[in-house]
Amino acid sequence: MRTKLDIVSIAAVIVTVVGFSMTAPLTAYGTAPAVALAFGRNALGLLTLGPALMVFRRREVKKVWRGERLLIRREQRRGVFIGTLAGTALAAHFVTFMSSPKMTSVAMATALVATQPVWQALIATMLGQRPPRITWIGLLVSVAGAMIASGADLRAGDSRAITGDVLALAGAIALAVYATFSERARPDISTPLYSVLCSSVCTVELLIVCLVTGTPPVTFTADNWIALLGLLVFPQLLGLFSLNFALGRAPATAVSVMLLLEAPAAALIAWLWFGQLPGGVAMVGLAMIMLGVTVVAVADARNAEGATDADGPESTTVTLPVHPFPALGPVDVGDPHAFLWSAARAGRFEEVEATIRRAENRAIQRHGVKSTEATHWIEVRAVIAHIAGDHGLSAQLWLSAARFHFSLPGGHLSAARACLDQAFREWGKLEDEHLVESLAPALRAMYDNDPGHRPDIREAIDRRLHRSTQEHGQVAYGKWPAHGFGFGRAPY
Repeated sequence: MRTKLDIVSIAAVIVTVVGFSMTAPLTAYGTAPAVALAFGRNALGLLTLGPALMVFRRREVKKVWRGERLLIRREQRRGVFIGTLAGTALAAHFVTFMSSPKMTSVAMATALVATQPVWQALIATMLGQRPPRITWIGLLVSVAGAMIASGADLRAGDSRAITGDVLALAGAIALAVYATFSERARPDISTPLYSVLCSSVCTVELLIVCLVTGTPPVTFTADNWIALLGLLVFPQLLGLFSLNFALGRAPATAVSVMLLLEAPAAALIAWLWFGQLPGGVAMVGLAMIMLGVTVVAVADARNAEGATDADGPESTTVTLPVHPFPALGPVDVGDPHAFLWSAARAGRFEEVEATIRRAENRAIQRHGVKSTEATHWIEVRAVIAHIAGDHGLSAQLWLSAARFHFSLPGGHLSAARACLDQAFREWGKLEDEHLVESLAPALRAMYDNDPGHRPDIREAIDRRLHRSTQEHGQVAYGKWPAHGFGFGRAPY
């Protein structure tokens, strides 16, 4: 991962900006209804993406075809459900945003839909995260700019343009909702499958909208086919490919800020193509929108990058086992550990879970579910559970991590023993005797499987278990207790 922009990265971002900035002008150029263009664009994209997925994942496809595995595995069900909701939000984004350039100027539509980071910050706040103060300043500047820019249309008495402005804002909100759902779904499902899922849901729902509204989904003139193919080539293929390439070479912060050039680039294209040029007051409002969005984007990136400056875990009695931290590559929150301890102590568990999921997803995608790198995030969740006071969940997670390390060929004995001892410490802090009795057999069995490690602990487990069963009677074993505050993948 590079830390500075180079010529190749800048060229990739420029191609990305040009590709994305063609969306609104091409939509305005097409005379077909916006929902039909949205359906056509996504259908063509799905026809391009679907076969590619089948080629790249042909082994899995063959197994599904032969009935050797399910199309959707049990651990993917949550991600598929949330991905379906994300696809719905994406369909709403396309319907609203692609309707906007047909009613208001291209410059207004593109600038207003670019406020997506602002709405993303608001959603994060509603979910319990705490954006920095500078984010709120950027938000206020963007809102003020939107009011000034839209006020120009209102003063002109152009109700159609006002409707287009509102649709563009709705498109930005829908895109922020899509990003929020995607963040929560991605740890459970691979990138190709998730892309096809969202595209499929979006395409089907857009087709339903076409049928319900009586809009012909595929009856296009030559001009509309030009617009549709342009939407496929420029934003859908060229734009996304260049963006992914740029993000693989350049800092995400720099790329995100440079992508804000999409709005002025779209305005320039619309001026050259259609002769559209916003008035002076509207230009001031548009400039304020872009300034506010830039502030929000930079503040969010700096907040993520500065997470490692927060207080570390020194004040907690739980420490991570001594083995190398996973090499996750470029995670958008940097090294999140210090930030996680601080956020957990502040009670911001939704924010903590979102951060863990992003990093865990990167580890799973690169190394697989049953890998040391992915298991590391089970251990991190165990520490968070300890901070939250959920010693039962923490003990479960440490046991899960220990079981994984014991199962490795050759064995990671030191790591397994460290996790097992952490599980014992958390188990010893439990006050719920039912949890004590439920977890004791698994804990005792793992120490039995490693007879050379701390034989005194077996006696301690037996003594407490005997005392507990005398006081409360025998409890049926065999299942992990269903409790906790929501962290952690299912134990292996």
